[in-house]
Amino acid sequence: MKKTIILFLSLALGVMTLTAQRSDSEIKRDFEKGYRQLMKDLRTADSVTIAPLAQKVAAFRDEYRAHQEFLNKSVYPDGYDETVAKLEDQLKESQQLAESQGRIAELESQVRELSGRIDAMSDENARLIRQLDSLKTEMTALRKKVAELQDKIVKRDAAVFALVDSLFVQYDTQRLSSSDMKKITSLEKNNVLTNIKRSVNDNVSLLATTGTDGLDFPRLLDEQRKFEKNWKGIGSKLADAYISSKDRAREIAAIDTMVAGWRTQVDEAFWKALHKLFTDNNVAVAPFANGDEFHASVLRYLEEQMAGAEGKSDAEQRDAFEAFAYNTWGARVKPVWLPVMKRAGFYTDDRESEVDTKVKLWEAQTQPGNTLLYLLGAALALAVLAGLYLGMKKRTPSA
Repeated sequence: MKKTIILFLSLALGVMTLTAQRSDSEIKRDFEKGYRQLMKDLRTADSVTIAPLAQKVAAFRDEYRAHQEFLNKSVYPDGYDETVAKLEDQLKESQQLAESQGRIAELESQVRELSGRIDAMSDENARLIRQLDSLKTEMTALRKKVAELQDKIVKRDAAVFALVDSLFVQYDTQRLSSSDMKKITSLEKNNVLTNIKRSVNDNVSLLATTGTDGLDFPRLLDEQRKFEKNWKGIGSKLADAYISSKDRAREIAAIDTMVAGWRTQVDEAFWKALHKLFTDNNVAVAPFANGDEFHASVLRYLEEQMAGAEGKSDAEQRDAFEAFAYNTWGARVKPVWLPVMKRAGFYTDDRESEVDTKVKLWEAQTQPGNTLLYLLGAALALAVLAGLYLGMKKRTPSA
């Protein structure tokens, strides 16, 4: 009986030992299998699956921590510690990759959106460019029409005064009687006076419509002064010939007022257009409203450019000089604007010479290393200015 009990216990212990050995084997097998699957999943993870996988890695680590000592001995070569460390390293790498992929996907979405907007804007830009080209063409046509209209108004003004002159020649040479004069007056007075008023109104309207663009302002100023001179010459004669005594003063005053208002508007527009000519060529001359201010602004600009030359490179100095001397003063102001300004009494030859002298002095300063030329230019400037002063002094009557 005793032997039977011992045999039974031995068998039971053997079964228990065999069972324990299988359990360790299963633990090792499941550990290695779980590791391989997690590594495979981690390597193919994306921004959607990475979070659940992180939870699985944590659960895997916690599940086998109780068998850490056994697995460190039985799993070759890494054991529990290195195997879990590899999983966690792969998890971090996969998380970074998934984050990058998510950012890439976000950027791709933004790129698609922006590309769509760019395509839309490109279409809009193309439409605007076509519209701009059309507007440029239209603007060119409008400028041409403005020039044609200005030319026609000038010719019509000349025709009006030619008609007036021919009428007075007729009266002077044929010595018409008072009764003949009354007949002619009744037929012609409305036509002549109405045309003069219409000419002034048309010129004012042209100026108001176009502003400082499209018009030939030097010519406009010339024509206004010519019209005004003609009116002053024949206004009183027209009044004597065509206006009854009770209306004479009122009619003359009305036309005088119209011509004076036109003169004011032309002068204002002339100076604005001249200033725009400078600014369009990047020449920062201060605004001016008459000949004195114009001259002072130009001289001040030249002096400022020469005084501030040290803070600019040679190229900057040369560009500034060419913008003024070549592109503006030499190309447009001197040949086109100054002759009209002189005829209108806005400017003088002496002032022009003063500006030219400073321009030459500035040019000498812009020449790199040409100190001698600069000094000669300064001496020339002083000589010219002294000559101008002496000339003005001689022309000034003694008290």
